Amino acid sequence: MSIRIMRRFRLHLTALAAVAVVMTVSGQSPAGAADNPPFAPYQEMHANCTVTHRLNDDPIVFPGLAGASHNHTFIGNPATNANSTTQSLVGGATSCEDTLDASGYWFPTLLQNGVVRLPDKPTVYYKSDVKDYRTVRPFPPGFRLVVGDAKMTTDTNFTGEWQCPGYKGKAIPSSCPSGSSLVMRMKAPSCWNGVDLDTPDHKSHMVWPVNGVCPASHPVPLPQLQVKLPYPLPGGNTGGLAYSSGTGYSFHYDFMNGWNNARQVYLVGHCINGGRQCNGYGVDPHKP
Repeated sequence: MSIRIMRRFRLHLTALAAVAVVMTVSGQSPAGAADNPPFAPYQEMHANCTVTHRLNDDPIVFPGLAGASHNHTFIGNPATNANSTTQSLVGGATSCEDTLDASGYWFPTLLQNGVVRLPDKPTVYYKSDVKDYRTVRPFPPGFRLVVGDAKMTTDTNFTGEWQCPGYKGKAIPSSCPSGSSLVMRMKAPSCWNGVDLDTPDHKSHMVWPVNGVCPASHPVPLPQLQVKLPYPLPGGNTGGLAYSSGTGYSFHYDFMNGWNNARQVYLVGHCINGGRQCNGYGVDPHKP
């Protein structure tokens, strides 16, 4: 049996164990609840994290190959590099407000005429994207995901959105008001197949809900990740902007789950299932 097949078999077993843990802790089936959920304007928690470092590494796409990737900007666990695994991240340090979120989050580095532009106060939202927010389950231990496509060159299938005052669209605007930030947002699909912690393309274990419900092929609703990256630009000038991976359409991001599992289970239950808008410390001041 090849090393790759053995590794995939271990991931499969770990995923099955993770599903059992999630279902046991929640006391509910991830398939959904029979009744309609009470109205809740928010069902989310935030990971507010600062930039830690930049590397030409990608431990999901190029595991163990230092320097094999385009340049990435990392937030969350400051030790994330080409050799990182979900197991090595858990329990580590973090730049996130919640000290038990040692996940690795990374995205291509934004350059302006060759000068690095770092985002100010990056946020990763964990939200419900299904009708019944009470059915959302935590990311299982060992989970990994790539969102977006580094090879994208047009807006045809680009799911990100650029924003600044007076502008919202798929393309980088011609300019932004002086003193404002250019913001990149991108959502991730949130329905898991319940089996794979990762797949060869790092994407197909997740799909989008259909009319607010996860399809039978991917029946488990997980938190919908959404990154928000505000880039302060001198004078609002957007000229010469490009990512290390290519044009603005090449934006993508990676997530390697490094959460303390008990903490994430609590936060998903309290914040998302509980219909709250929790800050980076897991607190909703308006709905304790």
